[in-house]
Amino acid sequence: MNANPDSIRAEYDRKLAHIRGRRDLTDQAKRVAIARAFTDAQTQMEQLQQADTERVASERTRLERRLFGNTASIGGSDALNARQAREMAAQLTDPQQAQDAYQRAKRDGDTAYQKAIAAHAAELASIPLLGLAWQPIVQQYTQDAPGGAETYKQLADMHEPGMGTDFTYVLPTPSEMGRLSAGQVMALADTDLDVHGDAPTAA
Repeated sequence: MNANPDSIRAEYDRKLAHIRGRRDLTDQAKRVAIARAFTDAQTQMEQLQQADTERVASERTRLERRLFGNTASIGGSDALNARQAREMAAQLTDPQQAQDAYQRAKRDGDTAYQKAIAAHAAELASIPLLGLAWQPIVQQYTQDAPGGAETYKQLADMHEPGMGTDFTYVLPTPSEMGRLSAGQVMALADTDLDVHGDAPTAA
């Protein structure tokens, strides 16, 4: 069974309850064992978040390619046209100018330039506040491109794992750690103290 935030948290809670219930340990030994359980679970969470972040990035790239790129291999003049279109779109710095260029490309049937302008606008649309003026171009393109609206919705619904208000990968610091910093907790976990009879947390 693959680890997930819930299973890591459940195992972490089990370890804490077990350590806290042991009467054969001194308070210091308990603190060390708890620090080790915490750092171990924290490491697992960080690894899981990294894996999920890479998965989301891969999916985002796939969706962006479907929406703005060429899903089939192109070569020759088509590849040249696509490159030139991207270079031209990159020169557009005013959203109204870009909107006008997009409408001309649409009227002329220049799909390569349409895609390039929309991709350029999508990059700028992600900028807080300043990007608002570029969003209408992206929205227009998603309506014009076959299946674009659904693909764009999938992109818009994607979130960076563990960012903002996503506390999926956060573990509560054990009360035994008091006001210790993350570095101090790690140093406590690395203390040369054997905690016998508890394999998951033994030195």
